[in-house]
Amino acid sequence: MSEHARHSSEKISEALQLLEEAAKDKKDEIREMIAKKYGNVQEILAGEGEHLSDALKKAKAYASERAHHAQEAAIEKAKEVGTAVNKEVHRNPWPYIGVAAVGGLLLGFILGRKSS
Repeated sequence: MSEHARHSSEKISEALQLLEEAAKDKKDEIREMIAKKYGNVQEILAGEGEHLSDALKKAKAYASERAHHAQEAAIEKAKEVGTAVNKEVHRNPWPYIGVAAVGGLLLGFILGRKSS
């Protein structure tokens, strides 16, 4: 190995050693800074967690109540539609009988076909 290459290698080793030492020093400084500046973040987040939990409970209760009301409204609407259809079928049954017959024939044709 030439004198120049050995000298360059030593310089690179020294530079890497200096960088490593500086990184260790900065690492300790950053840890101290974070501990000082953001030490109370965990306490704040714990307090906000309680508020968030309460808000989620209220939202869940509200959603459950709205779903219950929507279900009741859907049942009521289905009853109204059923009553209206029942009255119409009793008043004029022949179109409904025809539709049912055609539907039955089509279903029988489709189910009765042999698969090739």
